[in-house]
Amino acid sequence: MDEHDHIRASLRFLQHAGLFNAEHDALARSEMLWCAAAHSVKAFAVQREWHNHSHNDLFEVVGKIKGEIGYPEAYDHFSSAASLHNNMYRGFMNRQRLAEEEAKVTEFVNHIAAAVSAYAPSDATPPDAS
Repeated sequence: MDEHDHIRASLRFLQHAGLFNAEHDALARSEMLWCAAAHSVKAFAVQREWHNHSHNDLFEVVGKIKGEIGYPEAYDHFSSAASLHNNMYRGFMNRQRLAEEEAKVTEFVNHIAAAVSAYAPSDATPPDAS
């Protein structure tokens, strides 16, 4: 998958999360939000040719994102996604906490999607002016 495929998947998972009721389908909603965040990080990493095959790789990429695009909340927001991933297994979040974490993940996904869309490699050759 290239970065565009990952962004499309990320946005699709974010949309699908909204299809699951937070009260009755909190586990599925939690996992969809995790998937949305993970695919957005993978998009960023693929675009920059960084490793992104494990959860540890994803957290390392998020650590780089913070400085790369000036997004100081990146690690905190991605950690919210990881908490939602854990919630899918254990179901420990109440509706209020789920909503708070979802808001952070939504902001994260949208922020990363915008950064991927706006990316221009520093070694890019300027277009020919002729």
